[in-house]
Amino acid sequence: MKVGFIGLGIMGKPMAMHLIKDGFDTYLLDLNKDVVKELTALGGHPCESNKDIAETCDVIITMLPAAKHVSQVLFTEDGIAKNAKPNTIVIDMSSVSTEDSKLFASKLKDYGISFIDAPVSGGEPMAIEGRLSIMAGGDKEHVTKILPLLQSMGEDVVHVGENGTGSTAKLANQIMVSIHLAALSEACVFATKAGLELNKLFEAIHGGLAGSAVMNAKMQRIIERNFEPGGRIETNFKDLNNVQATANALGVPLPITNLVKEIFSAEIAIGNGNKDHSFIIDFFERMANIQTPKEEVKI
Repeated sequence: MKVGFIGLGIMGKPMAMHLIKDGFDTYLLDLNKDVVKELTALGGHPCESNKDIAETCDVIITMLPAAKHVSQVLFTEDGIAKNAKPNTIVIDMSSVSTEDSKLFASKLKDYGISFIDAPVSGGEPMAIEGRLSIMAGGDKEHVTKILPLLQSMGEDVVHVGENGTGSTAKLANQIMVSIHLAALSEACVFATKAGLELNKLFEAIHGGLAGSAVMNAKMQRIIERNFEPGGRIETNFKDLNNVQATANALGVPLPITNLVKEIFSAEIAIGNGNKDHSFIIDFFERMANIQTPKEEVKI
C-alpha cells in the first residue's frame, strides 16, 4: 500500500512521521520543502505535485487548514480526482464542516474514488506521541481497510458512521474544547484576582468534577504564560465557524458556543490569532484588569 500525505504542518508532520516509522510506504507533499526533506531523511518519498501523489498512491491523506484547501487539492486540474487510480481511498483528516465532507464524498464518488472524513483531536502533543483520537466517517469496509494507518497515528480510533459523521463528531468536540478553554480562562482570572496561586487551584480541583483533559493540557501553559501555538486561536475560530454553518443547516441554536466564538474573534481582531488557543485568557484578563502571574510549574 502506497500512502500519500498532503499537508505537513503542526499536526501533519508528526502524523506522517509515525506512518514512516511504522513502515508505511509514504509519499509527501507540502509547500514547506524543509519539512519534506526532514521526513524524506526518515524514509519518506518527496513529491512535487498533487498529480504525482494521485498517480502513485493507493490511499491519500489530506491534513490541511480549511475546506477550501482540501477542495483545491482534490478538484483542480492537477488534483486528486482527475488523476487518481480507480478505487483510491482519500482520507481527509482536516477539520471541515459536515456539509463539506458530504460534498467531497459525493463528488469523488463520480470519479470512482472513496472518501473517509477522519478528523482528529488531541493537538500537537498527542500527534507527536501518536495518541490522537480519530473519528472516522465513511463506508465500514473502507475504514477497516485503512484502520492500520489510523492506528499508527491515533490511540482511539472510532468508526462513527457514514460520510460526514466524522466531521460532525469533530465539531461537537470543538464545541466542548472551546467552551472548556473559556471556562478555564475565566476561572483562572477569577482565582488570580482573589489572591489564589494557580498551581494550588489546579492541585485542589483537577481531580474533581471540574477536572478535564483541557485543564490537564492547558493549565501548565497558563501558569508558565507560554502561548506558543499548539492549537491556534485562528484555527479554533475557523472550527467554530464550521460548527455554526452545520448548526444553521440543522436548525440548532448554539448560544454558549456563539458567545465563545466571539471571544476568539475579538482576540483575532487585536492580532492574537497565531497564539495558542489557551491565550483567550487574554480576553478575560483585559476585562478584569489583571494578568495571571507567571509561576514556576508545580503540576
